[in-house]
Amino acid sequence: MAGCTLNYESMMNRMMETLFTEDDYRDALKRFLEICDAEEDTPEANELEKLMYWLQIYEQDNCS
Repeated sequence: MAGCTLNYESMMNRMMETLFTEDDYRDALKRFLEICDAEEDTPEANELEKLMYWLQIYEQDNCS
């Protein structure tokens, strides 16, 4: 990902260890949009599943 400043591993660790902030949500959403067309059974597809889970949790807790 040329020019991408998002560090996926760092973001996922932060989400799992601390409260999921609005900035984390925005970073996860940006990454989701970057890889939303990932082919099945790829690292990106696995990442996409995790991101969808965390985005859903955030939205349930903060957007209702």
